[in-house]
Amino acid sequence: MQGLLTLPNKHRQPETGAAVLNQPSKIWTGARCGASFTESHKPVQIQVNENNECTWNIDRPNTETTRVIFSILELNPGADCSQENITVFNENFDVLGVLCPNSPRINVYESPGSVYIRVSTDSAALVRTVYFLYYSVTPENAIDCGGNLRGYSGTISSPNYPNRHPDFAFCLWHLEVPKNTKVKLSFSEIFIEVDPLCRFDFIALYDGPDTNSPVLDILCGRAVAELETTSNTLTLLFSADYANSYFGFSVDYSAIPQSNNSSLSCSGDSMTVILNPDYINGLGFNGAELTLSDPSCVAQSSKPIVFEVPFSGCGTVRKVEDHLIYYTNTIHGRPGGEVITRRKELQFIVTCELDSGSTAEIMYMTTDDVIHDQQESGKYDVSLAFYHTQDFNSPVLDSPYLIDLNDTVYLQASVATQDPDLTVFVDTCYTSPEANFQAPNYDLVRNGCTKDDTYHDFPSGSGFARFSFSAFRFLNAHTSVYLQCRVVICDIKDPGSRCNKGCITRQRRDLDSKVWKTHAVLGPIRLKRHSESEASGSINEKKDELIKTDQGSLYVIGISVLVVNAVILALVLLKYYRKEPTGYRYLPVATQ
Repeated sequence: MQGLLTLPNKHRQPETGAAVLNQPSKIWTGARCGASFTESHKPVQIQVNENNECTWNIDRPNTETTRVIFSILELNPGADCSQENITVFNENFDVLGVLCPNSPRINVYESPGSVYIRVSTDSAALVRTVYFLYYSVTPENAIDCGGNLRGYSGTISSPNYPNRHPDFAFCLWHLEVPKNTKVKLSFSEIFIEVDPLCRFDFIALYDGPDTNSPVLDILCGRAVAELETTSNTLTLLFSADYANSYFGFSVDYSAIPQSNNSSLSCSGDSMTVILNPDYINGLGFNGAELTLSDPSCVAQSSKPIVFEVPFSGCGTVRKVEDHLIYYTNTIHGRPGGEVITRRKELQFIVTCELDSGSTAEIMYMTTDDVIHDQQESGKYDVSLAFYHTQDFNSPVLDSPYLIDLNDTVYLQASVATQDPDLTVFVDTCYTSPEANFQAPNYDLVRNGCTKDDTYHDFPSGSGFARFSFSAFRFLNAHTSVYLQCRVVICDIKDPGSRCNKGCITRQRRDLDSKVWKTHAVLGPIRLKRHSESEASGSINEKKDELIKTDQGSLYVIGISVLVVNAVILALVLLKYYRKEPTGYRYLPVATQ
């Protein structure tokens, strides 16, 4: 026995000698290796044993397009593609594609005229199973569906939904949401042909821009489902055969941040911020309560929450420094209420840093000016943490970090990677009394050059860099200090990398291909004396004010009484002396 050919009976009675698809024990064993088909459409299941090379011919006129859809692909999983494969040819025997044992099970090929399918197997003793549907596509039976979609949210439905979908429906949607987000899918209904293997009618979801991307899932039957991609692109394929048509499907899609919380992407003239509504609700706010620095600039979408932040307008601040251009804005969530509130003020500070060769996207969250979370987009994420001592064994977990003036502050920048060959270099680190880092700023190190006399670099290692400086405060009654550091990630084995060049005083140059940069934000540091007075709260302040007020009032009252008494005494004396003779107005001085 060289090969088995079976035709499913799901649509009509099997042809003479054909087997029932769902009853493998009745598969006809008399089929030759390969076959030739002349019908305009046919579902075919192939079962092939070892050491075979069989070809199935689909003979169609070249005035029609032949579409072949593979939905089951079970080859020898231990075989190499050179030993075992399925090769698909057009009528000129040009290769349309090669399916290997590790290829995705869903594959589609189209070509005018005839198509040839050759199956080659190795010597492993097992049965290979392949299922495909082919049919001719003409202008008369072509279904208009699918397309390219861009945006934050929307709905995709099968043709004619919620009515029955047409036969031979074949739809391909390519969906793209903003950078640094992923796609969330919520199928409210799936009602297509029921089959445990999803051979006949199915929805194939690809985690990427096309059908060559990894398969996220294959759905069929009656169901609901929720899925998420790993990237900002999705491909959705809906395929139906020629019978058992049901109501199809409907799916809502929306962009959500890669971190499930928030995301930032920068373009030529604006930045896009996307916030997960569930995340914002968990912080005690909703999308309607959020605005940009200009309160008149609100979100463009509520599910997800989207802010399109222009570089010119809506309170965006532009700053040029060290051959870099920074655009910064803040999304505010201000507590409501006229008298009191029990909610903290929420801020998302977003910055696009532009230079001649790259763009950095910096985003972090503060509540009541304390930085709680940081999001950095890029190849690697770097965290920045305070430590109590120079052995860097005990990180500081409190925020804000309370410290005395001139105490040493220890910090470590760490890259989130399992690669032991990467190291971190602190290129620039500057401070600000404000969480948005606008002004004033004070440099600790810039372009690898030390700017603060107390700044000290510790030896770096695999995946980290360490440094310290003495605590200070900004003048004009500022009580907080925030840090933002630009760090460079290098190959530890590359002696010529940026990490080994140290201070660069000449004009900034682009990083080479083996170097990546990112940012880390941390803070605030607050001086203990300021924090203790703040912790005492308004009670002590009000008490002092009351004491000062009472003392001042008593002092004023006492002075007033003395002045009044003096005036009365003067009037009495004046009246008395006016009644005496002029010669006795002054008393004589006693003499001895």
